[in-house]
Amino acid sequence: MNKRENGESIMKLGWLRVMGLWFKRHWFLTLIIAGLLCAGGWWFTTGRQGEKKDIPPVKADNRVLSEGIVFPVHYAQMVMPVEGTIGEILVQEGDSVQAGQSIIRLVRQDYQARVGSTKADISRAAAAVEQARVNLADAERELERQQRLVAVGATSKQQCDQARTAVERNRAALAQTQAELETQQARLVEAEGLLDKTELKAAISGTVAFLDIKVGEHAAAGTVLVRIADESAWEIRSDDLTELTIAKVKKGDPAALTFDGIPDLEIPGRVKAIRAYGEKKRGDITYTVTVVPERWDERLRWNMTAQLAITPSGI
Repeated sequence: MNKRENGESIMKLGWLRVMGLWFKRHWFLTLIIAGLLCAGGWWFTTGRQGEKKDIPPVKADNRVLSEGIVFPVHYAQMVMPVEGTIGEILVQEGDSVQAGQSIIRLVRQDYQARVGSTKADISRAAAAVEQARVNLADAERELERQQRLVAVGATSKQQCDQARTAVERNRAALAQTQAELETQQARLVEAEGLLDKTELKAAISGTVAFLDIKVGEHAAAGTVLVRIADESAWEIRSDDLTELTIAKVKKGDPAALTFDGIPDLEIPGRVKAIRAYGEKKRGDITYTVTVVPERWDERLRWNMTAQLAITPSGI
């Protein structure tokens, strides 16, 4: 052993002697420290195991989730059947209306003029029919006279034939004037119908939820101008349940409804209906499900977004 190794051994022996003397002098403190270490290890081991035993098992969320829209159960989206300029608006958004109540009137002069013109045409056609009847009656009397004269040899058969031709000609004229009268009468019904359509009336009783027109604007036929909602009953419709999830859902299944616009609101509901026909949307075949809420909240509005969490009864 060289001098370096001999020196290291002497230092180690010296360190061990010092540690031994320290433990002898402080044996009670050493015992306490050792006991604390053992107790801490035991608590750590057994406590962690106890914590694991107290954690409840995680249950899988089997609910069917989808997004829907708030709708009134009964509503009407109304269009002007004919085009024209808005002349009068008789209600405002938020007004309550009764079925059959007038809401909008177009400027009606052109339609009224058409009705007036057609009535004048009918008068002329009726007069022509009456004159054709008189002419036919005269021709029939002349034919009867010529037939009597022919019978006694007082006139020629040629004149009797001419009288018969006149009767046939007047009958044809009467038929023509009658057809013209019927045509004008049909035109009057059409014109009066168009005139009636210039006044838009409420299809149901409810509240005017949407009114998108101003006086003087042009109203195109077929454009939705007014929406009326019966606010006594509402429902949620979702059209994004795919064919992979719709089979889990049944009529009567419970659902939890939450709303993007009112984060603190949750309403229970139940599945009211499931449309049997699937439509291709966003690359999937989807089905429409209607959920009826068990209660309502006045803050909710038509077309608000709702989140549906349906709990399938079969799971």
